[in-house]
Amino acid sequence: MADDQTLSRLLGTLYAAPTTPELWVDFLREVCAQMGASNGALIAHDTRTDEHHIFGSLGESIRESSGLYVERYWEFDEWTKRGLLRVGTGQVMIGSDVWPQREFLGSTFYIEFLKQFDIRSVASVATGSVPGEFEALSIYRGPENDGFDIEDIALLEVLLPHLKIAMATRRRIAGLESRIAGCEAAFELIKYAMVLLDKEARVVLINSEARSILEQDRSFSWKDSRLVPKRQEEAAKLRGLIAMATATATSRATPGGAMSIFRAGMKPLQIIVSPLRSEGASVLPRAVVAVFLNDPERSRAIPTELLRTLFGLTPAEARLALCLLDGKSLSDSAELNCVSRETVKSQISSIFLKTGARRQSELVSLLAHLPFAAKVTID
Repeated sequence: MADDQTLSRLLGTLYAAPTTPELWVDFLREVCAQMGASNGALIAHDTRTDEHHIFGSLGESIRESSGLYVERYWEFDEWTKRGLLRVGTGQVMIGSDVWPQREFLGSTFYIEFLKQFDIRSVASVATGSVPGEFEALSIYRGPENDGFDIEDIALLEVLLPHLKIAMATRRRIAGLESRIAGCEAAFELIKYAMVLLDKEARVVLINSEARSILEQDRSFSWKDSRLVPKRQEEAAKLRGLIAMATATATSRATPGGAMSIFRAGMKPLQIIVSPLRSEGASVLPRAVVAVFLNDPERSRAIPTELLRTLFGLTPAEARLALCLLDGKSLSDSAELNCVSRETVKSQISSIFLKTGARRQSELVSLLAHLPFAAKVTID
């Protein structure tokens, strides 16, 4: 059994590992050293979806076998399947206790898989609160080693309550990271140009639509990751809107603000500033202000395939609908698409029938509110 100093160091590594994943290996190395083993693994199991992830491993044999285990040999792992009843009980699972040695040595799991990696016995503890979903700490020994003794079992029993806390922390962090990744992916896809700012007015996140506008628009400059219009009076006004939104981001007021940026020979760039209200803990740096950008000079690139799928429009009707959305008249659309005025009139009647719109303005409004993603491939 580890002495107090060693155990303290071991637990310190365990509690640090959820936020510093490379420490899982250090934790396994220390556990294996105390138990006289050279191979160990931390495996997350979800038997409901048949997903298994080795997030920490020690020993060449474990690293070599991890891919094979996940892809094929999990289904033959009676060590884990028979040990499921011990999850949450605080009991240490010794492989030979749940899977008799004679039966184990004749199994596919041993003959085809474990034998080539010199793994013959296991001692394991598992933790989990959802049926079929759990994490296991497993220590392995080869045929040349004796079985696990009472001191080995005692160490795993001491570690188990701490392992439960560390695993819960890991799940929590993994869940948050997954949500953040999903939100960032969705943020990148939306059709509106958006920039999220922190309380210092620095850019926390910017989507591709906003990035495209700011990279092409000479009325803005970037300074210390901040949005800065080049005209001084506009820069001052934007700073004021951002400051007001930041100050009220956690209140129940609804300040908001809007302004336009002058552009010579072009329609002004429209800006809306709004506070982002959030409660509870958050990932730092925290976004407290959303800035929406709208460039009236940029046409909306709705894919014609989307209109054909949603409304059953023909390719020609879809092209006409997009011309109208872009502000072109029927005559301009006819010329652009190289068709006669009569053909365009026939097409618009068909479009009205298929979309349910009764007039051109209603059609444009319908198309302008389509929930398409910014990165849809354009025909």
